[in-house]
Amino acid sequence: MPIVFICSVPFGGGKRLAQSLAAKLGYAFLSREDVVAKANECGIPVGKLEVAMVKKPAVRERLARLQQRYLAVATDTICEKAAEGDLVYYGRAGHFLLPGVSHVLRVRVIPEQTQRLEAAMAQTKLSREKAEVFLSAIDEDIRAWVRFVHGADMDDLKRYDFVVNLENVGLENAATALCGIADLPDFKPTPVSRRAMEELLLQARARIRLALDERTADADLTVRSSDGVVTISYMPRQGSIASAIPEVLHDLPGCRELRCTVASTNILWIQEEFRPDAGALSQINELARRWGAAVELIRYRPEGDGETPASRPESAPRVTAADGGVEDDVVETVSPAESAFRETLEQLVHEGRSGGSQTVAGSPDRLLAAVRPDISYSLVVLGEVFLDKPPAARMRMGRDLGNFLAGRLKSPVIGTAELSAKLRFGAGQVAGIAAALVALVVLYALIFTHQGPLLDLLGGASHRARPWVAPLVVALIAPLVAGLYGLVASALLRLIRLE
Repeated sequence: MPIVFICSVPFGGGKRLAQSLAAKLGYAFLSREDVVAKANECGIPVGKLEVAMVKKPAVRERLARLQQRYLAVATDTICEKAAEGDLVYYGRAGHFLLPGVSHVLRVRVIPEQTQRLEAAMAQTKLSREKAEVFLSAIDEDIRAWVRFVHGADMDDLKRYDFVVNLENVGLENAATALCGIADLPDFKPTPVSRRAMEELLLQARARIRLALDERTADADLTVRSSDGVVTISYMPRQGSIASAIPEVLHDLPGCRELRCTVASTNILWIQEEFRPDAGALSQINELARRWGAAVELIRYRPEGDGETPASRPESAPRVTAADGGVEDDVVETVSPAESAFRETLEQLVHEGRSGGSQTVAGSPDRLLAAVRPDISYSLVVLGEVFLDKPPAARMRMGRDLGNFLAGRLKSPVIGTAELSAKLRFGAGQVAGIAAALVALVVLYALIFTHQGPLLDLLGGASHRARPWVAPLVVALIAPLVAGLYGLVASALLRLIRLE
């Protein structure tokens, strides 16, 4: 039988529907409140985390780490309960926690608005007008929470298997209908889906242990598992924790082998202003995933007069050593550019690709001095700099800066526009492959259909009469064939994301 996820908003009847369905099916019942309680036990203050998230704090990489811990606890709680038997879960968006698990029935509940308003008024003792404002605010906060935690829109109905509209069907009738739906073959567990859930549980357990141990709590670690083999990847700058990882995970249930690896290479990304929604971020993230690389950010301000340290955040959450809580005790203004820079770093933390960040102001020599000499960079990506200059001057100064860095760092330096062109694969690239393939086929056809004259030219009577022709023919044909073959091969490798 499936794991049934009931998603609804507060006071909307979703919890009562989930409890009724669990009773009718004889399933265990689990709610978001149980997950939150488990998270609080693990030192993750979900309530304060929600408040900090809604306030849109400036420093978000700390929130990103807490988010990953919360997801691990939620996944662990749900998977462990489901492993004991059949389960109905009520919450906001729990079905996002089990990607790859097919025996999941995802149900969205649309409340009957009048009943919801009356339920809210009865529980909160608010007037009708204030209750309406209260519910609207709650709904928006929940949408923001789901976007922050799961990176998804909870109102996207394509994310659900069935939608129950309580304005058109009674709660008990809806529960009865869902009993039949839950018994459909589409939602039956399979060996593959069970194994996928076991792997998610194993990863979650590893993440929780690493988050709770003070030696590894603040590290940016990537956790993967396959067939019971758990692989932990850490950034080069965090090499000191490598010996602690096996100690933390030495008796992890379900783990038959543990592997610790350092990110195989590093990418340095330098830019004056970062935007988390820019295409360059997704491209560099994709490249980092292919290479197993860490991405280090430097926000460079060419016209500054010194290094500018990261400012304290506005209403920023701070993880305290005593209880793992989040405090909102510091208020400081942060510019939109600084906030965008930190949101970009947050996304790298979320992907497990953060290699650190810093803000540098001043001359190119000061920028060079900020680059860590103990790290070898496989690629330096130079984005837009000198933004206050005219376009022509900006291009020239950016090119000069790239040449300066390439000469000093002994690493390839590439612009974001050039990187986009190299990674992009669209209609133009398909046309290029087709043209190269046609040219290659035609060339080979000409060679094989004219073997006699060619052999004569290369070693027969014609060669003895004009020996200088053979080297000329080889010099013309060989590079042409190699070039066409290389063009096709590189494009195909790019298409399948293999380099």
